[in-house]
Amino acid sequence: MGKLGDYLEGTTRTGLGCMLLASVGAFLFGFDNGWWGTILGAETFLRHYGSCKITDGVETCNLSTGQLSAGSAVQSAGMMFACLLAVYVNDFLGRKKGLVLTAIISIIGIVIELTSAIGAKPRFSQFVVGKTIAAISMGLCANIVPIYLSETSTNKARGAGIALYQNILVVGVITAAGTVYGTAQLTTSASYLIPFALQLIAPAFMLATSPFLPESPRWLVTKGRLEEAKIASERIFGTPTNDFNAVEYVNAIELAVEEDKELNAASGGWIDLLRSPFLRRLLIAMGMQCLQQAQGSSYMSNYIVSFLQASGAKDVFPAIMGVNALYYVSILTGHILPDKFGRRPLIISTALFCGVVLLIVAILTTTVSPPTTATSNASLALILIWQVGFGIQSTLVWITTAEAAPTRNRERVLAVAVFIGFGVSLMITSVSPYIQNQDYGNLGGRIGFIWSSFSFFTVIWVYFFLPEMKGFSLEQLDFLFANKTPTRKFKSYKFGHSVLATEELKNGSQEAVREEIIETAGKLK
Repeated sequence: MGKLGDYLEGTTRTGLGCMLLASVGAFLFGFDNGWWGTILGAETFLRHYGSCKITDGVETCNLSTGQLSAGSAVQSAGMMFACLLAVYVNDFLGRKKGLVLTAIISIIGIVIELTSAIGAKPRFSQFVVGKTIAAISMGLCANIVPIYLSETSTNKARGAGIALYQNILVVGVITAAGTVYGTAQLTTSASYLIPFALQLIAPAFMLATSPFLPESPRWLVTKGRLEEAKIASERIFGTPTNDFNAVEYVNAIELAVEEDKELNAASGGWIDLLRSPFLRRLLIAMGMQCLQQAQGSSYMSNYIVSFLQASGAKDVFPAIMGVNALYYVSILTGHILPDKFGRRPLIISTALFCGVVLLIVAILTTTVSPPTTATSNASLALILIWQVGFGIQSTLVWITTAEAAPTRNRERVLAVAVFIGFGVSLMITSVSPYIQNQDYGNLGGRIGFIWSSFSFFTVIWVYFFLPEMKGFSLEQLDFLFANKTPTRKFKSYKFGHSVLATEELKNGSQEAVREEIIETAGKLK
């Protein structure tokens, strides 16, 4: 097997295909994020939905600060609501039907956005309603897709598997930005209706392919649907030539689930999240989601045009395409680096790198005002470099969030973490126009001081609180957290089974453990 195959160890062609189909939900998320952040530089959209004024004989069209804040904030608000909804969607409908519901909600929101342009004057208020509903589908994707990818990946390929979420998401961002770039010069409503309409591709594809997607075997086991779980496991992991045993795999998961229920028999529901070990895992997941936003993720997604202009860039569309393309190349490293070097060292190094880069941009913007051609070029180059570091880190945020979510309460932990993360995003997208724009706080490019400081804080937080979760099964992570393993002791543990938290085996005793699993699982029937 080649080097690339080593990072996908145990992943079959069918399994990889299933993960790709599920990741179309991430494309939906990325496209919506990408077109909004880019279209804020498209004159026709600003003219039709905003207002224009003439200054020194030059006409300029813009959304008001309130419109800009609302258009960006409703996205985070919709996704926050979706996080609460996702707990019950994930639990009762499962991953497969949850993605179908996501597609339907997305189509409804997009249709409302499209019809907001009907009439003599486009209605921004209706557009915002549609954008809010579409954001609900984005929030559902953020909760369903990473869980599905984590539950259908092998231990050694889980990092590469979950990285598909961020990979396809950025493909959506680039596609959207390229579409807006291509239509921005049109002077008719087609300039923005084309990007609006192209959002329909992802949910339509999700509806068309959902019948071919197997349900998560782990979810089926938690619902007692063991025969279905065996069939799904065989589809995802089995081939005519490998020695995958679907019965043993499902029995091992069932045994782990039953053991977890016995350990936590006295607890249940949301109150679990306030008890050990769930609280620790919740705080880790929340920390990763919040710090991603606080380092500038949501700001760059929504206000990249404003930041580039404040840094002195003149032609922002080519710059945005360059930023997105470089970001995507960096995202691709998530299929290899996390499973080779681990989660902790990569997050620490990239956070430190991003903090230093944005600090330099903020210093340049502060000391040279108005910006010269040289400082503008330097700032643009540094923003491109920042995207490299942040792109490498972005996949790790979702990998560690999904891994921090336990078998029991997985849906609740992920939903709360993403909810809080989008809450931070809501605060940033709502406040940023007011603290950056000239008529209010007038920070301009100096806003980079804020994001860089959170990058430095991320370095400290990860060192003390985020354990290394590379190479463990989700059930083994349950064991390590349940036994209150110190943060920097995780990587020293070795287990003898691919799923269960058994001691490291010697002298060919794997077969004995296999027989014990099947025998024990039979007693649970």
